[in-house]
Amino acid sequence: MGRGRLRSWNTTIMQNLLDVSRGLSEADYYFTNGMMLDVYNGRIIETNLAVKGQRIAYQGSSHDMVGSNTIVIDLEGRIMVPGYIEAHAHPFQLFNPLAYADYVISLGTTCSINDDVLFMRFLPYDKIIAIIEKFGEHPVKMLWSARFDPQTFSLHEPTIFPQETVSQLIRHPWFAQVGEITDWPALLEGNQAMQQWMVEAGWLGKKAEGHAPGASDRTLNPLAAAGITACHESITSEDVLLRLQMGMYATLRNSSTRLDLASIVKGLMKHQNIAWERIMMTTDGPTAPAFKDGFNDALIKIAIENGMPAIHAYQLMSRNAAVYLGLDNEIGGLAPGRIADILVLDDLEHPTPRQVFADGRLVAERTDEEVIVHYPSLSIDWAEMKNQAVKRPKENFDAIWLQPLVDDNKTFPVMKLIDPVITKRIDYELGKEIQVSGNRLCISRESGLCYVALLARNFRQITHGFIEGFATKLDAIATSYTGSLDILTVGQNPSAMLQALRRVQELGGGIAVVNEGKIVAEISLPLVGFMSEQPMQHVIHDAIKIENAMLDMGYPFHDLFYTLLFITSTHLPEIRLTPEGIIDVKRRQLLRPSHPFTVD
Repeated sequence: MGRGRLRSWNTTIMQNLLDVSRGLSEADYYFTNGMMLDVYNGRIIETNLAVKGQRIAYQGSSHDMVGSNTIVIDLEGRIMVPGYIEAHAHPFQLFNPLAYADYVISLGTTCSINDDVLFMRFLPYDKIIAIIEKFGEHPVKMLWSARFDPQTFSLHEPTIFPQETVSQLIRHPWFAQVGEITDWPALLEGNQAMQQWMVEAGWLGKKAEGHAPGASDRTLNPLAAAGITACHESITSEDVLLRLQMGMYATLRNSSTRLDLASIVKGLMKHQNIAWERIMMTTDGPTAPAFKDGFNDALIKIAIENGMPAIHAYQLMSRNAAVYLGLDNEIGGLAPGRIADILVLDDLEHPTPRQVFADGRLVAERTDEEVIVHYPSLSIDWAEMKNQAVKRPKENFDAIWLQPLVDDNKTFPVMKLIDPVITKRIDYELGKEIQVSGNRLCISRESGLCYVALLARNFRQITHGFIEGFATKLDAIATSYTGSLDILTVGQNPSAMLQALRRVQELGGGIAVVNEGKIVAEISLPLVGFMSEQPMQHVIHDAIKIENAMLDMGYPFHDLFYTLLFITSTHLPEIRLTPEGIIDVKRRQLLRPSHPFTVD
């Protein structure tokens, strides 16, 4: 992609850079008395940098461009590195994309490639573009990825997004790629719209992000043939090598739900002749509590601590991603003509920056006590998404039945949690842990099971089930934060489940935890029932309170919010809840249907 895609580029800007570079006019900033990471040669050098406007004008030892109006930054022996690039972000995990961008910039992330799936679910094309172009004013370069499908399928309705809308987004300059392609079997089986979108992206030189966890060469071969250019789903170092062998870029992941980076790095360090230049790193959409431990800076630290050479770690988080995206003429390194996204670190072992410069100006600095922000706040109009918050149903919540109905079957397909996101089908015989009581199926707290019910967002259908391994002493939790964007409640006390549902509805969307008749933790998510309007720090605080409450109630895993999100997401095995009923994902088989949203 040519220079000027991310920030302005014309002959006036060029001439200004030339004049500063030749010492004929003053620089705006001049960085001196420090070191610089040369990501192109993989070395640390002693040099100065001069910045004019939004771009770097000069790198070297000359002081000729320092004038009376130049701001001189004395690095005092510190080191400059390029801004970090998040290659695969989901910027709406309870928080909204603006809160995300405002938070990660102080941690050194100056470019992020973002999922657009939530916009696609709720907004028409013109509204999507209005928001995305407004984000172009943020110091974080917010680029986007065009999704093909909503990550949950229907047995009766189309499960891909409108063809012309996706095509228009692919052509838009703020879209860097397509994907992640979660429903890749449909692509391989000949879905014409998906194949056309892949072709269109390829024509424009844009990338295609895969989603193939644990895939063998039997799967990766056709995906590579179809044009998949990268995959972030490696679980082992051998997975990484196989993706590289297939001609893909491999993105090493360390997310709140998959903490794989340390073991993958240790595995890679046992090999020789690794194509490090074709490897990137990603946080893959961590939920809010994980942000208290950092972001891309934390991944660099983990990589170094587990044996990766420090310079490699920084290259993976800057240069490599820029080259992959075709943006290395703009970002990814500190060189003349590049956008001046400059991080000032104490040293390479401490990747959280002291100062962050983006677009040639100081935007954030960190002391031992606080983070100081130096850029004006951006205003995003969320009205369209706020108008689609969770509404009150016509029916009375108090009369909703949450226990499954008896049918002719002698067993019930229970969803068992294997880890925070993977489920297994267990067929329970009725009459033991699950008892028949009139026309309902009931459990006791001693069974280890919970009731689970999914209320369709339009309140027309309700899916009933049981879940094993979620919690051992839970009255209730309810949430509108789900992969299908419907309303979920889980618990062992149906009355408490109704109370939690009422509270989520009162909030206009959110999460509520009930214990002994009281709301013990909650978060308001008024933006389509999925995102908060609050800054990240507020979201982190409320999310941690919910997590702690659920740990006290016996939730056994390390990522509650992805569990809630993926109970209804049909891109992972084995069984999931949908508004149509309980579904076997691999077979795409309806195991138990939903019922009309009726009351007693």
